[in-house]
Formats: sequence, structure tokens, C-alpha cells
Amino acid sequence: MKTQFADKIINKLSSFSVKMFLLIVVCVVLPLSAASIYVEKSMKSVLQSKISDRILQNLSRSEPEIVKTLQNMAVLSNTFALDEELLARMQDKSYTEYENVQYFNQIVDKMIITSTDALADSANIIIFDQFGRVYSNWSLNYRDYAYLLEEEWVKEAQKAKGHMSWSMFSPVYAGEADSQKKNYVSLARAVLKQGTTGAPIGTMILSIEQSSFSNLLRSYTGPEDEAFVCIRDGEMLFSANKQNLISQEQLKEVYRQVKDKAFGNKKQKLGEEEYLISYYTIPQPWLFDNEPMKVFIFTNYKEVHNDIKTLTDRMQAVILASVLLVVVLAAVSVKMLVRPIGLLTEKMKEYTIDQEITGIDIERKDEIGHLNRAFIRMSGNIRNLFAKLDKESREKEQYRYESMRAQLNPHFLFNTLTSIRWMALIRGADNIVDSIDALASVLKYSLSYNNEEVTLKDELENIRSFIYIHNLRYQERCVLEILVSEEMEDLKMMKFILQPIVENSIIHGMDKTKKELNIRVYGYTEDDILLLFVEDDGIGITKEAMEKFSSAEHRGRMTGIGLKNVDACIRMTYGEQYGLTIESMKTGGTCVTYRLPVRRGGSENEKDHDCG
Repeated sequence: MKTQFADKIINKLSSFSVKMFLLIVVCVVLPLSAASIYVEKSMKSVLQSKISDRILQNLSRSEPEIVKTLQNMAVLSNTFALDEELLARMQDKSYTEYENVQYFNQIVDKMIITSTDALADSANIIIFDQFGRVYSNWSLNYRDYAYLLEEEWVKEAQKAKGHMSWSMFSPVYAGEADSQKKNYVSLARAVLKQGTTGAPIGTMILSIEQSSFSNLLRSYTGPEDEAFVCIRDGEMLFSANKQNLISQEQLKEVYRQVKDKAFGNKKQKLGEEEYLISYYTIPQPWLFDNEPMKVFIFTNYKEVHNDIKTLTDRMQAVILASVLLVVVLAAVSVKMLVRPIGLLTEKMKEYTIDQEITGIDIERKDEIGHLNRAFIRMSGNIRNLFAKLDKESREKEQYRYESMRAQLNPHFLFNTLTSIRWMALIRGADNIVDSIDALASVLKYSLSYNNEEVTLKDELENIRSFIYIHNLRYQERCVLEILVSEEMEDLKMMKFILQPIVENSIIHGMDKTKKELNIRVYGYTEDDILLLFVEDDGIGITKEAMEKFSSAEHRGRMTGIGLKNVDACIRMTYGEQYGLTIESMKTGGTCVTYRLPVRRGGSENEKDHDCG
């Protein structure tokens, strides 16, 4: 039972329709499915990149604001570094610190009143002059802030001849308690004697709270995004870390990974969450501690994933519908294609020669129609071929019957001539003996009807005997010339195919106006073809006789021994490419050409050669 079931499955799988369906699935459905997977992955990558680009574009809008804020800090520092009276006071030791602070506060009040930037009101400013006096817009609370002058970034500014140095720090600053410590973005610059030139006469530090920059970042990021500006291996300069989801250590790890890249995006898992991290670098000259600022935006990938999933789900639905449509169309197409082929196959299985083919559409214009018409033509060709084989078989049997019947009289004549020959020998009539020997040779050669081939030499000897007998009757009027090499004489051929043509030349070609009839036999081999020629210089053959011989009709009439009979027998034995051709020569007479296969040695590929 299992074997029968397995056989059915194998037969079903081996059917043409299943193969066509599987071919379509393999060549269309599978590539389409693979393409959909590739497109989905590519789409995810593209969408991820697009979302990151959008985030960076939004965030890049904050860059001018950040730069503007830094520029405003630099402008505010110029208010003090370029004030001539303040510079004079800083160089005059006679002024007390209190007097200088009073004047310093006047500058601050004037700056706040005249400036349209809110930064002027929130900036923390402290100046150390060369005599150790300290001026500040916030209460010093009797604390010594001289330690600020020992910061590396401040020392660098003191050497920079008025150029600014930026940094971020969070000391106990501006009178804050430890619980209220804040981070500050600060610039330091040397105060020069002539404002922009001269020797340093003091050091200025101007700071604003980091939250001012963080607010700028928040205004350009999404509600769920975390934004950071970092320097020095991920050290956070300022941030919009709204939910405190990203730790300093995680930020440093990400910074190390992209430190040498100007901008880009990456997907990374931090803790339990997965983030799309977008980053770009704020270009110079805004350096903090000689390090460029790098901006990071952490977007929870769940949000990105949901957006991508919505799009990819729609795309997959469209692709799935397309795949199903292709499968259905493939099944319908295969059925439409296989049904007429199956019908044609059944007709071929049931076909017999006598059956008339019906039930197939021969009017179709497609390949199926070509197959149906080809089957109809093939059926007709098979019937014609069988009819031709049947006809040739009947003709050959008829010729065999006629040949065997023709042997009866030569047998009796041969026996009678043998008796006469002995009588002539007894009486010494030598010429009669020669005549009887020649005739007996011809009769004996014609009586040996069997399936063996003879040599060309045997055929030529038979012709010589035949001509000798005729010359007894016609007083040596037939002259026979044979031009055949000894090598050719050993070639095998059908028996009794030369004598009928020579006899035909004598009977029909004899010209009574001439004293003799010349018959010449010659030949050669070419590309495994034996070409023999029998020429005479008789009266020639008429055009009507040649046309009649060349027509296909003569091959159907086997009622006599002659040209038609010999040609038909050669064609039936060796094939249609062999046979006789006949032509009338320009010089008078007739030439019959034999086209035969070159056969040497034994009787390979023998057929019945009972032709005479």
C-alpha cells in the first residue's frame, strides 16, 4: 500500500504540470520572496538613516543657537576687557578693591540695561587683576577663588594674549552650597594693557549655567529623545537628559566608538533598551579644552521600530498579495498550458495508423496549435510511409515471382545446350562449341539467383559472353571496350545489373547506317561512391523516353527486365540516393550512369539482390 502511494506521489511530481508549477515557484515566487526580504531589510536601513538624518537636521538647527550663545559670551567679555577706565583702574594700585568693584558693578548694570540678550543677566563674571584684587558680579562670601587661576584652561588663556579658552567645570562657585552645585560653561581670557594689545594686567572668567545650553537642545529634540554635547572621551559638556536614562559611562563608551567620525548613526543596545544614536561634530573654532564638541541624540528604537514596522507590514502585505497572485496565475497558466498538451499526449497514446485523428484544435495560432498540426502531418507521413513500404514490398515480391518464372526456360535451354555441346565435341565442330560455351556461361550466371553479391569482374565477364553471342548473330557488329582498373574489379555489387543495359544498347541503339556499334564500360570511385558508365554510339535516346524514365511512375511498373527495373531494384536495395541516370550524348549515342556504394570484402549489410 505504501509503495503504491509512493509511486503515485512520484508520478505526480514527474508530471509536466507539476514541473512547470515548481519551475514558476522556483524562478518567480522564491526570487520575489527573497527580494521582499531584501527590500524589507534595506527599507529598515533606509528608514533608520532617514530618521537619523531628520533628527540631525533638527538638531543642527540648534547649532547656530549654541554658537550664538558662545559668541554672546565672547561679546559680553569684551564689555569688560575693552573698557578703558576699568583697564586704567586695574593698572593703578592706588585704587582700592572696593572702588574698583563699585565701578565694575556699574559696567554690569549698564550691560544688563542696554543688552537685549537675557544672557547678560545670567552671566557670572569674575576678574583677577595683577595686584590680586578680585571683581565679581556675585557675592564672594569671603571665599578665595584664586584657585581658578591654577586651572589648566585658565593658564592657557593667560598665555593666549587675549584669545579665549573654553571649559566646563563645576566647583563650589558663586556662593552655592554643595547641594546646589551646578555645572558651568566658562570662557577665560587675559585682560591686556591696551585692551587688544599689551602685557596682561589681569584674568577674566565668564560663565553661564549649563542649563542654558540644555534648554537649547531640548527645544530641537523629540519629547522622548536624550541629547548630549560631549568633549574629551565623552565628558558631558551639557545635555538634555530628560529622564536620566543614559549614564556617563554609557555616553563615554558610545563616544569612544564614534570619536573619529564626523557624523552618522548607529543602532546600539544600552542596558535593557535599544537606541538609535545620531551624532555630529560642531566645527571649529568652538573648542573646549582644545577638544571639538560632539552632539549625541539617543532615540528609543522602539519608536523607530514602530514606525518602520508600520511601513514594512504594509509592504509585506502588498508583497504577500503579489506572491499569492503570482501563484494563482501560475497555477491557472500551467493548467491552461498543460490541458491541450495532455489531450495531445492521450491522442498520441491511442494513435493507430488506421485511426482518424479528431478532438484536437488545429486552428490555434500558438505553439500548441503548431504541435497539433505537426501531429496531424506526422500521422499522414506515417500512413504514406507504410503505404510506400507496402507497395515496394509487393513490387519486389512481384519481381521475384517474375524472375523465378523466367528461370524455367533457361534451365531447360541450359540442359539442352549441354547435350548439343557434347554432340558438337564428338563431331569436332569447335565454333559451335565456343558459341554454346558462351551461351552456357550467360545462362549459368543468370540461373544463380541467390542473396550473394558478385564482383564487378563477374559482371564484366558476363557482358563479354553476352556480346560474343550477339556478335555471332550480327557478324561482329558489336565492339565492347572495358576500361576498369584491377582494384575496382574486386568491388562487390548487385548481380545482373550491367547486362540488361548492354542488351538495351544493342536492341535499341543499333544504327543500321553504321557498320558497328561501339559499347564502352568504364568507371571510378569518389567519396565511397562507385560510378560506372555504359556508353554507346548508337542512335541515342529520345527526349520523351528520358522524361518517362526520370518520372516517378516508372518505379511502380515492374513488368519487364530493363532500365526501369534495374533502377528500381538498386534504389530498393541501397537507398534512394543510388540508382541510374540516363542522358543522350552530344556526339550521338546514349550514356547510362550507375551510382552505387563502394563495397569491399564480404556481403555486409546485404539485402535481397534478385534483380536481373
